[in-house]
Amino acid sequence: MLVETLQRTFLARLVATPRGRAHLLNQVADAESNGESTIFDSALALVDDPELRRFIARHAADEVEHARAFTERRDAQGVDIGPAPTHLRVVDRIDRKLGGFFARGVHTRRDVMDAYLVLQVVEERACTQFPLFSRAFRDVEPETAALFDRVQRDEERHLKYCHAISRRYAPSEAVRRSTLAEMRAVEAECFAENSRAGLAWVLDRGYASLSPLEALGFRSLLRVGKVVDARRPTPFAARDARSSPEDSVLRPTG
Repeated sequence: MLVETLQRTFLARLVATPRGRAHLLNQVADAESNGESTIFDSALALVDDPELRRFIARHAADEVEHARAFTERRDAQGVDIGPAPTHLRVVDRIDRKLGGFFARGVHTRRDVMDAYLVLQVVEERACTQFPLFSRAFRDVEPETAALFDRVQRDEERHLKYCHAISRRYAPSEAVRRSTLAEMRAVEAECFAENSRAGLAWVLDRGYASLSPLEALGFRSLLRVGKVVDARRPTPFAARDARSSPEDSVLRPTG
């Protein structure tokens, strides 16, 4: 598809420069370290199943390690582009659209389900994006590409945690599935908004190795809204639509 081709082209141009690589890694490191810690801490106070508590603790520890590893790769670029822009935090956009979800915290069993469905849609996007990032880095920095591959495997395991915990604390499977659909719609909208804002940020600062004609083309596409479909979900939504509730059960291991 045209959109995927444009995204791959832009990523290739972005990682062709040290500042572009640093910017992308800065964004990913920031995403791994913001927002989710509130959910982990609150959920641990409510979840009484020892195995589920182990999943939560492992998930939290993984995110800390991911942020550290991506920050290390960012610093290896040898350029200082400052902190990640706060207006490019997709989790903050999701939080605002959900009416300040993170500030409310996790207090009830239904809150646990909602929190882990938010985590699920964020992890689904990571599992969709990280292969694109890995491919872009493969010929430029194999070490960074390998990091994205490793973290993606962790994110796939995290999805199993999200499935197990949200199912355990859902009032019913019907409620869980309908809420998940709502969360996916919110995430898709926020991801599109954030992608447009991120593209504008990169173009304004010249982080990508674009020819004048390419830069003009991306700016033109950005103005007419063709770079990112406003509500494009991840492939996980279509996958769930083809399965029964029983088919989609994932049992965590590790």
